[in-house]
Parts: sequence; C-alpha cells; structure tokens
Amino acid sequence: MKIMVIIMASMGDLKIIGCALSGCTHDLLSFVVTEGSHVKVNHFYFIEHPLKPGTYVLVRTFRVQPYNPEMITGRIGPLAGKKGRRADYGKRLEYVIAYAEILGYYDEAGKWRPMEVAPSPWDNVYEPSEEMLQRFFMSGGGSSDSLMLRIGRIRGTNIPAYIDLNAIAKGHMFVAGMTRSGKSSFIINMVAKASNLKPRPRFLIFDRRGEYSGLVKYGARIIPYTRFTPKINDPRAIAEKIGLKGRERDVVLEAARSLLLSGEDLTSRSLISKVREVIEQGSIFKTAESKNKYFQSIRWLIESRGGFLDQRGETLDIIEEVKNNFTLVIDFSVDTDIEAQHRTASHILNQIREYAMRRRDYGDFACIIVIEEAQYFAPEKGVEVRESSAQSEVKASMIETISQAGGYNVGLIIMTQRPAYVLKSCISQCNSVACFRLKSGNDQNAILEYTEYGSERLKDYLPGLADHEAMLWGLAVPTPFPVIVEVDVEEYPRKAAAFAKSAWERMEESSPSDRGRSALPLHLQDS
Repeated sequence: MKIMVIIMASMGDLKIIGCALSGCTHDLLSFVVTEGSHVKVNHFYFIEHPLKPGTYVLVRTFRVQPYNPEMITGRIGPLAGKKGRRADYGKRLEYVIAYAEILGYYDEAGKWRPMEVAPSPWDNVYEPSEEMLQRFFMSGGGSSDSLMLRIGRIRGTNIPAYIDLNAIAKGHMFVAGMTRSGKSSFIINMVAKASNLKPRPRFLIFDRRGEYSGLVKYGARIIPYTRFTPKINDPRAIAEKIGLKGRERDVVLEAARSLLLSGEDLTSRSLISKVREVIEQGSIFKTAESKNKYFQSIRWLIESRGGFLDQRGETLDIIEEVKNNFTLVIDFSVDTDIEAQHRTASHILNQIREYAMRRRDYGDFACIIVIEEAQYFAPEKGVEVRESSAQSEVKASMIETISQAGGYNVGLIIMTQRPAYVLKSCISQCNSVACFRLKSGNDQNAILEYTEYGSERLKDYLPGLADHEAMLWGLAVPTPFPVIVEVDVEEYPRKAAAFAKSAWERMEESSPSDRGRSALPLHLQDS
C-alpha cells in the first residue's frame, strides 16, 4: 500500500469542521464544532500531526454534546423556559463539543504509529473525503498468506470491511454480543461467503440451538452430536451418570474397574452381574438381607439409567468428516443430555487437536471450530451448568485446544452473549474480537480486561451498536485500529417458525375449552 500518498496530501483540500480545545491528550481529542458543520458519533475525522506538518492523524468521535451558557441553572434561559418562552439571543451562544479517540497515523515509512503528543489548542479538525479515508483501510489484498473475506462495510461509509480467515485459524476469535444482536448471523454469513473462496476453508460448528441448517445449501453437512459420542470407559463417569453415591457408588466403581481390567464388554447386564459378585464376595455388607437390599437398589438404577452402556453402532470419524465437508455442523439440539454433550465436545476437540499436531510437518490439515454459547463448554469458575467430570473434561479440552491448536492451524471462534460467564483463560487467548451490542457492565469489563483493546472508549461504542453492527479488532482485521462494521446479512439463523403471538393464537384455536368459551357472549366467558 502506498501510504505516502495520504501523508503528503494537502490539508487545503479538506473541509474544516472544528478546532481543538485545551486539555487534549495523546489519545483524546475534544474540539468545538464550527457553525454549519455536522459531526456524527462513530465517524472518522483528521487532525494534522503537531510535529509533522502534512501528516494526517485519524480520529473517531464517540460523543457529541451541545452547550448553551444561557441554559445553566440561575441564568435567563431556565427562567424564560419556565414561562414557556424561548430566549432567542441565547441560541446564538450555543456551541457543540465533540470528543474523539485519537487512533494514530502512518509515518514516512508506511508504519502505523499511535499519537505521541497532544493536539494543540486551535488545531483544525478536518472532514475527510471517502477516497482519502479509504487509504487508511486495507483494500482486501493482504499478504500472500492471507485468505481475505469481505464481511460488510465500514460504518457510515461504502468502504468494504474484511477479515483474514488464515489469521483466525492461527490465533482464534472471540465473538460477543447481546441476544439477537447479530452473532449467529455473522457466522452464518461468513461461512456462506467463504463457500466461494479458493481454497475453501473448513468449518466445524457446535450448534446448540439448531440455528445453522440454512448452511446446507452452501455445502454444509448437519450431523447429530450423538454420532460422535464416545463410549464411557471411565468408572467414575459411569457411576456419576447413573447417579450413585456412598456405598452403592463404591460397589459399582469396583465392578466397572474389574470388567475393564479383564477386557470384558462393559454392558448394563455384565455390570449388574459383576455388582452381584462384588457384593457377595465383599465384606462391606454383613447380612444376606443387606446384601440383597443394596443389590436390588443398584440393579434398579443401572436398569433405569444405564441404557447408555448398551449403545451400539460405530461412531463417525470426526477427522474424516471435517476433511470431506466444507462445513460440518454438529447438532447439539437433538436432546438435553448435558453430560453426553460435554463428553462429545471434549472428544471432538481432543481428536482434532491431536491429529493437527501429528500432521504439523505435512501441512495438510486446517480448520476453524465455532463454539456457540461457549459458557456451556468453558464456564468461568462458579457459573458451571452442573458439577460433573464431563464438565471438567470439556473445560480442560477447551483450554488445551485454544492454548495449543492455533500453532497447528486449528482456530477457535468462541461465541457468547455473556462474556463475564466464559472462562477468562479462553478469552485471553483470542487475538481477534468481533463485539456486537453489549450493555452489561460486567460483560463490557470482561472485554476490556481480557482482550487486547484496553481503551475505555469501548464502553461508549458498544451500547449504541445497531443489530448486525460489530466492532472488530485484532490480527484478523486488516486495519491496525478497531473498526465498526455493518455486517452483510443475506442468511438468517433458524429461529422459531412463528412469533409468540401467532403461536398463542394457534393454541387458542386448537383448545377445546377455548372453542366452547368463544361461542359464549363476552360478559359470560369469565363466569
């Protein structure tokens, strides 16, 4: 990119829209807006570098406030307003103050640098043309290793916005935002657009709500997570899943370990048989009556809850499925067995990570794993869905994968509507972020504290983002500063087929009691 063009351009070609006030710092600009000019929040403007004439410095406004000294309490303005009148002369005293974040500039060598000094009072603030502004943004070419994907446009402009999928595969991405702010739409449209790239990347999506079925027409394959669920061979996990405690748990642990050590097939029938043997030979229970009592109790629990031990059928090979499908959607919405879901997610992550590490010298495997609602798989301490060994396993798998796999071309996209509930050691490993609308202070703080964008200005931007708008920053974003992007949306997540009102109307139509009541006059329906 020829950054020198923008450095040496003439400031005389730009419109002056304000001048700097006293009290500016190297990263904060406050300026008074000239009469007749309009400054918008989240728009870009220029100032001239105080020590380098002819060098543009890019700023972005985050707040605009009008002031009128005649409307201060005790002045004539409030007194006139009390009578319903307007002090017209006071309007002429009104002025507008804008506050902007100073982003930085390109130096003579084309390197991006943050501002080193504060603007001086009376320094002009300029409104750039879109053509000049576009020179601050990468046009989408990137380096030879990049795989650039257009995802939308820079807010308030027609300048295209890109992300680098290669950077995500090597460094992970964190996607956060309130419910219905556009997170899932962002991923769906990213995957849909990526289907036209050469080469086509590989995506693996953990779909907890069944929202990604629309990707089938782009080449995605949807498979229930149960096709990848491994058989349980951990005695502690078996006892936990059956729901055993105390002496009953100890008996089943001993029986399961004995079966596994002997190489016998561990089924509900073989476990019951081994449990009887352990009880009969053991010294835990003294009388025949107590032995029979505990055996019948354990037997009932195994027969009613141990069906998972008898599951047959070959599980699919996750590596082969990822290789053979442009996008693989693992559907976790088919049931509510949290323990099995955690165990399966852990198994998938471990298999992919270990395979990628084995193939590191061959350069023939890479994928991006999208983790929807990451707080269920890697919750912050204290907010776990349920205490279980499977929960601990999937959390450990997430930590190990996000810590190691990026170096082997396996990137994770961690998604959540509650960043405060996601394990911070996972968030901190993501060197790219796409943040949609967030209003919770705890969630904003999690972004501030555990990602690489530490500016307090984030709290000014995030609450005001519209649906399908996101602030992006990090290695996957071609610009060296955060940008607000209007995301292109052509495909939407699969949600409920009807609004709640329509559903209630249909429920009333199908209810016999309501049909009978609706035939009565209104004044008798409540009697």
